[in-house]
Amino acid sequence: MMATMTAMACTARARVAEPPTAEFLVAAGDSTYWVRSGVDGVRIRRAPILLTRVENRFYEIFIADDVVDFDDAAFASARLYARDVAQTDSVLLFADSTVSIEAARWRRAHPQAAPLDAEADAPAGNPTTSVSDDIEIVDVHGPWITLTHLLDVDVTDSTRHRHTGRRMVIDLRTGQRTSLAAMFDPTEAARVVATAQAAFGRLTDSIRTASDQRAATARVTLPSFRFDSTSFGLTAVAQSPAIAFMVPGTALDGAALALNLPPVVIAAPAWWTATQATRPVWAKDSSSFHWRGAGYTVVARPDSSGETLALTLHATAASAAPATTPATARGTTPVWPLLTVPMPAYEWLPIDVPPLPMALRDALARAFDAASAHDGTVQAAVALRRLRPTRRGGA
Repeated sequence: MMATMTAMACTARARVAEPPTAEFLVAAGDSTYWVRSGVDGVRIRRAPILLTRVENRFYEIFIADDVVDFDDAAFASARLYARDVAQTDSVLLFADSTVSIEAARWRRAHPQAAPLDAEADAPAGNPTTSVSDDIEIVDVHGPWITLTHLLDVDVTDSTRHRHTGRRMVIDLRTGQRTSLAAMFDPTEAARVVATAQAAFGRLTDSIRTASDQRAATARVTLPSFRFDSTSFGLTAVAQSPAIAFMVPGTALDGAALALNLPPVVIAAPAWWTATQATRPVWAKDSSSFHWRGAGYTVVARPDSSGETLALTLHATAASAAPATTPATARGTTPVWPLLTVPMPAYEWLPIDVPPLPMALRDALARAFDAASAHDGTVQAAVALRRLRPTRRGGA
């Protein structure tokens, strides 16, 4: 009797379900995770890299910083680049020339000044001249990169103090700032602009008529806000494309301010089909979201603080291997914990169906190697840190 029970137990252990065959990339926080699962278990690789897929090519999106300090001046500029992982050359997508112009002007006025050694010299705590810009990647939808550009100009000549912010969408394929009419049907684009303008009008009217102290403070800066139909980003609401406008303004001390209007859903063009598959589908109660692959589902559950996500892998009924685990006996499919990642998780790229060509797989591996070994002078998706997921619709 004992021998029979032991044999049965060994058989049960041997038939424990294997994870579904799956391979995908998921970007979360400041990294991309390469997940592979199958008969050998689950393998996960992480790299500080932001990737997007355009047709049959993967592109790395990164921000390069250039910092030059003097005894009484500081200049820092940021530039956005893209690189096909199968190529060696990078393409400049966006750069603002203000910092370089101001730096050249300052150096002409101070010909004897020498740049500080970044390794040996500490810059002045409060230089009288400080010019910098910052690029914040807000989201990526295939070829469309939504970013916010912040510019701060403080020079000894007070007439050139400037602090501005703007939002835009860059087309990775052309390296050009795009318009709503270029991305969507022009009639739909005009409707979205009109809807956003009306929302901005209602918002400003409510601020003007409100009696609380917060509204009174806001009214002081309200005249500085001007609706700009070109200051927008691409997002998604319940798996549909939507446009989110950022209205720039200025505080009394000159600092840049912004009003973020509610997203306006726009009719999906043909190119949205491929993009939609990379976006998460939220549960009706907003407690989780998921991506669905070929024979598996990846579920992400935010923690109570909204700072991290717990990712789990679920086999569909058709792909689940035979098992005699208690969960399966109760009629549920097995669940494989993957890892906990920082918020946000914004893009999921399946690479198992269709399978990647070997040359592209090798190029992707080299990109992960290079990003992991980088010395830190290039940022990879660090600007995504300010995003927080919002409800995107029912699962």
